[in-house]
Amino acid sequence: MFGKELVQNMGFVQMAPQDFNGAATGSAWIDLSKYGHATFVFMAGESADDAAITFKEATSNTGTGSQALTYTKYWSTGQRLNIDTVVGTFAVGETLTQTGGSANTAYIYSVSSDHLMVIPLTNGTTWTDDAVITGGTSGATAAMDGTGTDEDILLDRTCSSTFTYASTTFKTYIVEIDADSLTIADGYRYVQANIANPGGASIGAGLWILSQPRQRGVPMPSALGAQKIVADFA
Repeated sequence: MFGKELVQNMGFVQMAPQDFNGAATGSAWIDLSKYGHATFVFMAGESADDAAITFKEATSNTGTGSQALTYTKYWSTGQRLNIDTVVGTFAVGETLTQTGGSANTAYIYSVSSDHLMVIPLTNGTTWTDDAVITGGTSGATAAMDGTGTDEDILLDRTCSSTFTYASTTFKTYIVEIDADSLTIADGYRYVQANIANPGGASIGAGLWILSQPRQRGVPMPSALGAQKIVADFA
């Protein structure tokens, strides 16, 4: 993930921008036989009801023998909340809520004396300046010093082969997949990202970035083949 550089014989396959409401949506099946690594980037847009993200592996680009792919880590964009008038001690992992202002909620990733690093969970990323924020477990309080900054910071989270992207607009999520994490011995070389039905309007898009090419072809052999990239704007 860190220090990734683009080179000429990498591969890129989009999961087209669309409204994911209405049914579960899968990306194209990605052939990892020519690459050692894949990065899946998912971007939640202006409207974002939450939904689970999982991955499958298969033995063909039509999903033959598809089964769940195991992964234990993902990244999410977060933000920095500058604070003052602190009472008590906030706790890592608790849910933070703002009252008398934005009504935003967020997961606390790290705690410092003058700021919190958080991952937004509901509503948005613009907090109300001077309004009170409260830790759901610790009961600690503080006043916001600003409306929140650094929305491009990437923070890591652990998971058990699935995670739910939050009901928060304009966030990015990333999952790294090594080709050798697929069940190669049984012929599994294709991988697919799946977005569950969010049950409400949820505009988003995805991008597969294929790296560690196994040969020097320019252009590289297609990881998509005859599959078509489609979008359902339900």
